Amino acid sequence: MTQVVAQNFNTMMRYREKIFIFLVSSIVCLALSYAFFLHSAIVNVVERESVLKENRVLSTKVSELEAKYFSLKNDINIALAHEKGFKDSGVAGYISVKSLTAMASPNEL
Repeated sequence: MTQVVAQNFNTMMRYREKIFIFLVSSIVCLALSYAFFLHSAIVNVVERESVLKENRVLSTKVSELEAKYFSLKNDINIALAHEKGFKDSGVAGYISVKSLTAMASPNEL
C-alpha cells in the first residue's frame, strides 16, 4: 500500500507543473468571464433605464395627444359639419348582417 501511495505521489509530482498551469489558467478564465458578464449586466441595466425614460416621454406625448383628440372630438357637431360643407343625406340605407353562430341552420347561411 505504501508503494502505491509513493507511486501516486511520484506521478503527481511529475505533472504538478501542468496541474498548476491548468489551475491558474482556469482561474484567469473564470475571472475574465466574471468581468465580461458583470460588464454586460451593467450595460443592460443602463440600457433598460434609458428605454424606461424614453417610454415615459412617449407615454406623456400619447396622453397629451389623447387629451387633444377628446377636446376636438367634443367640438364636432352637426353645425360644424354643415359649416365645413357637409349636407344631410336624403336617403338613409342600413346594411343588416346576420350573425354567424354555431347553431345557425344551413338555410340561413
